Amino acid sequence: MLLGRMTSIIILIGPPGSGKGTYGAMLASHLLNASFLSVGDVLREQAVTNEKLSTRMKSGELVDDGIVNEAVIHSLNNRSDKNIIILDGYPRNKAQTQLLQTWPHTLQPSFALQIHLPGALCTQKILGRRKCTKCNKSFNVNGIDAGPYQMPPLLPEEGSCDVECNPDIDWEKREDDTEEIIKKRFDVYTSLTKPILRYWRDEKKLIRFVPYKGIADFDKLLKLVQQRLSRS
Repeated sequence: MLLGRMTSIIILIGPPGSGKGTYGAMLASHLLNASFLSVGDVLREQAVTNEKLSTRMKSGELVDDGIVNEAVIHSLNNRSDKNIIILDGYPRNKAQTQLLQTWPHTLQPSFALQIHLPGALCTQKILGRRKCTKCNKSFNVNGIDAGPYQMPPLLPEEGSCDVECNPDIDWEKREDDTEEIIKKRFDVYTSLTKPILRYWRDEKKLIRFVPYKGIADFDKLLKLVQQRLSRS
């Protein structure tokens, strides 16, 4: 089944560690009949049975545009019952943008949402990322205290975990969350992804959000997105 004409697709853009995954999931849970689609998660699932893809992803390099394009279209059409789809991770370069322009009208994005956060703060947040192998929830052990940017560590609230996770044993980092890989990913973002902002700006489909207080500013982000959706 193909996406219906009433489906709105929102493209998330931002550097590694800017919180796209967190904000995308939160938006999906607060908007009516919405779904969050992370291209990175889709590719990581495929990489479990594809050694070549796994090696490329762990190196911090972008995956072949054709492979990503097919994976995205397949995943979008699997969400044909949704009113809103929040897409994180596509398009990331000029070639992918050109492929996107060949998609059917029903798959054309409504607008792009840029999450802006300085690179040094993104790196600090990436190095603090943890995921619990028991409850599958994500946390961040690093807080941010840098002028207008104030973000406390993202830790579980007392008594909120039903399975009694032990951070020392159950929490783990992603294999590619190392300073060397992070630098390479930022280089890729700067050289290939950042110019994509110009495309969305020229199309008059770009809105920008600065999370000065992290998820504490989510209500502001939600209002911004809702206002833009009302004009789509």
